[in-house]
Amino acid sequence: MPRDDALLLDKRWLPEGVSRYQDSHPGLREAQPRIYVKIQPGGLHASFWTLLDTGGHFCLLNETVAGLLGDHLVEDLGTFAVRTAHGLVEGKLYRHPVALVAESGESLNIDSTVFVPPDWQGPCILGYAGVLERVRFAVDPGTNEFCFGSLSAPRS
Repeated sequence: MPRDDALLLDKRWLPEGVSRYQDSHPGLREAQPRIYVKIQPGGLHASFWTLLDTGGHFCLLNETVAGLLGDHLVEDLGTFAVRTAHGLVEGKLYRHPVALVAESGESLNIDSTVFVPPDWQGPCILGYAGVLERVRFAVDPGTNEFCFGSLSAPRS
């Protein structure tokens, strides 16, 4: 199938927000670079470094962040199990807003599905299912920029 360059040029996208990402979590020692972006769960005034995992399910909140949210996690969707690098992990699913934090432009609020396993000590994880599938995003490894916008945002 021939590629239509004119069509591609008509579908350029301008992000609503841009932030710099980290190649490693500030509190972890990792052998390989990863992409960590900042999120702010609804109900909190603090933001947290979160591993961007396009192969992951949901937004996994660790014990620290889940503890801070406390009573803000109200829309319980039931229990669920997720296979991780550490094996099968069980926890509760909630519908809860999460914002991608912008350093320039606008932060983006996402109606998300968050997964809260008890005693999860690892980093928070920003997964595709229930979160990133609702966002248009791009990563620029040359500048360590994470660009994002809503799926309904007009293209220029």
